[in-house]
Amino acid sequence: MSVLSVNQVLLVFFVLSNFKFYSDPSLEELRSPYSPASYFQSDACTRITGCHHDAPLQPMGTLCANGIAHWHRHASSLLSKVAFSLLFELLLAATWLNIPGYKEPGFLMHSRLNSLRISVLRIMCGGHRAVLSSSKLTCKTLIPNPREALVAHNLPDGYWLQAFHFHKKDEYPDLIGYGLGFQDKSATITLYINPKNAEEPNATSWTAIPIRTMDYPVSMSSADLTGDGFNDIIICDRYGPTMSNLWDANNNDGGRVQWLSNPGSRFAKEEWQARRIGNSTGMHRLEVGHFTRADNFQILAIPIIPKSNDLTSPAPVIIFTPEYSTATAVAGPQTWRRDVLFSCEFRLIHDIKVIPAATGAIDGDDSLDSALVAGREGISHLYFSKSAKAWRYVTIGTGLLPSQDNPYWGSGSVDVGRTRDDPIAYIATCEGFHGNVVSVYIKKPDAPKGRASLLKGSEYWTRIVLDDTHFFGPLDPKGHTGTIHHVATGDFDGKGVDAFAIACMGAPIGKPENEGIYIYRPINLETGRFSRMKVSNRSAGRLAIAAFTNTKLDIASISYYVPGYHTGPERPSIRIDPNDVLSTPVPPPQFEAKSRDDIRAHRLDKGVLLLIPRPSTLTASSDAPSTVISASAFRSMPMIIVAGYRMHVYVVAPNATLILDKRDAVKVMHGEVIMKDSQGVSVHRGLAPDRHKAATTQIISQDGALTAGPSGAVFLRMEYLSGASQGPFRTMKDLPIANIFPQAASVSQQSQAPPVDHDVPGIGIIDPDVNAMKFAFAKVETLDWASSGKWDGFEFYNMTGFHVFFGDDAMDKVCHIQLWTLGLYETARFHIHDTVPFCEIHCCIANGGGTAGMRWFPDSVTSIDESKELTEPYVSRNTERVVVPALHEHGPLWKVQSEPSTDAGAPSTTMFRAKPKLLPNGCVDYPWHAWLASRFGERAIPVKPPLNEQEQSFDVWLAFEFPISSFQY
Repeated sequence: MSVLSVNQVLLVFFVLSNFKFYSDPSLEELRSPYSPASYFQSDACTRITGCHHDAPLQPMGTLCANGIAHWHRHASSLLSKVAFSLLFELLLAATWLNIPGYKEPGFLMHSRLNSLRISVLRIMCGGHRAVLSSSKLTCKTLIPNPREALVAHNLPDGYWLQAFHFHKKDEYPDLIGYGLGFQDKSATITLYINPKNAEEPNATSWTAIPIRTMDYPVSMSSADLTGDGFNDIIICDRYGPTMSNLWDANNNDGGRVQWLSNPGSRFAKEEWQARRIGNSTGMHRLEVGHFTRADNFQILAIPIIPKSNDLTSPAPVIIFTPEYSTATAVAGPQTWRRDVLFSCEFRLIHDIKVIPAATGAIDGDDSLDSALVAGREGISHLYFSKSAKAWRYVTIGTGLLPSQDNPYWGSGSVDVGRTRDDPIAYIATCEGFHGNVVSVYIKKPDAPKGRASLLKGSEYWTRIVLDDTHFFGPLDPKGHTGTIHHVATGDFDGKGVDAFAIACMGAPIGKPENEGIYIYRPINLETGRFSRMKVSNRSAGRLAIAAFTNTKLDIASISYYVPGYHTGPERPSIRIDPNDVLSTPVPPPQFEAKSRDDIRAHRLDKGVLLLIPRPSTLTASSDAPSTVISASAFRSMPMIIVAGYRMHVYVVAPNATLILDKRDAVKVMHGEVIMKDSQGVSVHRGLAPDRHKAATTQIISQDGALTAGPSGAVFLRMEYLSGASQGPFRTMKDLPIANIFPQAASVSQQSQAPPVDHDVPGIGIIDPDVNAMKFAFAKVETLDWASSGKWDGFEFYNMTGFHVFFGDDAMDKVCHIQLWTLGLYETARFHIHDTVPFCEIHCCIANGGGTAGMRWFPDSVTSIDESKELTEPYVSRNTERVVVPALHEHGPLWKVQSEPSTDAGAPSTTMFRAKPKLLPNGCVDYPWHAWLASRFGERAIPVKPPLNEQEQSFDVWLAFEFPISSFQY
């Protein structure tokens, strides 16, 4: 027998001892979130060992296929399992005696013992990420997004998420989240405690508390069923593995509805007690309300289908009413009465939205809650008629019509949007079941406000399709699956007008626009015009909208991750997109201009939203004199003065010609411009030069003439200012930023533009808050995203800038513009862009030392030595460089895709000029890159003390962040 190392001995102890705990755990032990078995399946195990597993817990021989099973086989040949198990338990017991609180309850002891076992696991595996399942893993690490608050990550699966006020007086809600679980592995219902509700002050992370394990839980709701102020959970489970394999209510306790009693302490370490309510096969959605009586909460419960594989038969709509004993009311309902409201009317109901009783209503039907449901029949309103003492329903709209062999039509999710004076101003929905259509129902002119508009069904409502397969693509032809799973509304802007968000699962995988969260904002409810903005690129199956961090609404979401049906490229996670992300960049509805061929400016926190017309909406005059520019051919708006240039945004009609000052420069943001060089040759300038190259942005035509291409052009004009300094800039005091957005009174008319000076802006609307803004550079070390300290002491500054969008219904992004400055000898530090999808081009305004520009590592380099990136030898030896002189821009730095060649004799693949490669999360795949100032590396960085005015010379450049769709060539 060979000599064993200490690690190997510990490994043998661990493996053999675990036969006692894992060879045949009891059912109750497996179901307890505090049992040793379930602990290794929990998020706690993942945080410690760095691994997750989808498959059920296996006997020890299959544990950790990458390491433990190997050692177990060798250990078995050394000594008996019993002897080593006993030795290991003695070792743990001895250690346990030195742990304070060893008299704690058994489930805490299990947790502590398993913590010890996991520590041993990490020692013996030498850092190897152990796997406690024989299933195939897809452990792709989640790439953090600094704009998101991460609640939990690397979850085993993901399905349901709900905001949860632990007590009715809580200011900030917590979250309840879980997946469906697996055939041999129960799901853990987890309470995620908001750091605002944490025991310790100034907490910043969410705390996960497992409260119950259940078999195939689906949906939940909450209410205080005991009258103690603490909200209890109403939840359905035992759904079954799939719609084709549902667990029967009569034979297998399927479709079970239970309520979980709130223990009164967020941090309680025991399971929440479960009490039965009732059953119905295929139970899928639950909501709580006062539907027929105001004294007690009732539960509206609806199965998805009545039995396995039956997509055509109606499923019952059920209401459970609690029955209390007066002597034990504080203990909660003793029994529940089950009533079937509708038995033959509804199929494939996938969502319920409770319509609250009218405020102040004492009698009448509107004094009770009602519900909208989304299913194969479309959107239906269910309500109890007090006068008739019976349930009624009306159809608001039928949604998506049947087509070919697709069994999923109608609607899949529903919510209502409010305005200041109407609690039911519109209805938002996705269609059909897991579909690819986004629709709204808007009111007809004679429709009343509030719930009265629901009582006559479609008589008051018109369906408007906002997005369909033209945007999200066709359904999967085999399973008829789309990407949209949930719709939810909220007033994200605090303006008294609800927008709505949709959760996109990410089907099919590899289509970035089908994964994430979109917000649709109403622009004109009379005509059904909405804008669309994407706020997250991560898979989302369910949204929870609430004020988690302050008084403004945020969006929490959970990945849709159901192995065997749909899983995304990342391990599942729960995260929160904060309000400052959601509330930009779309203005409130009252900001809509009278026409869409103008430029509009709206304040967005520290930046500005510019809504511009599409060039195709403008027209060039064919009979105007060559020295006169037609007023209808362009729109422009001056914005700021910086570094000796006046910055304007221009929109130019197709084939229209402008005459600018030859000392000006233009950075194209959409389309192209054409100029004649000194030899009379036409030069076309598009979004960027060739990859890794630099090119001028200056006007090159002798007469200053510039012609828009056949699709028109959008560009930033950098107008040269005589008498102003264009550098060198010795201090940041030399770089003030002047706000020159026109006052509202000056934008009411568009006069005929003179041939050179285009200072008169187009017809537009200016938010008065924009006029009041004071633009300034901020030192990077003071910004939230730079809190790591990596830029402390650097002469590195930023101005967040301008969001440019086309101002029509589609609200397509043109680009985001921001400004940067950097002092001599320094670096902006090497980085990649792996959290937000965009293609970035830099345009230099002033090159302080003449040789500043971009450097990048080869595409094959996946990590860099951060301890050496501030040194010139390491950077020069490992990177390439392009100098970007003043009034020049560089071409793409990102990795580009290749495609098979169709040319005979050509290489088997050819590279696209600019089409980016994408990361699994949909972001652009960049090499490590950075802007480096002139004379980089000649001094230690950061330069201390800072350079004096005689030595310093700042670079100034613009960063243009384009959507991926702009570079598909």
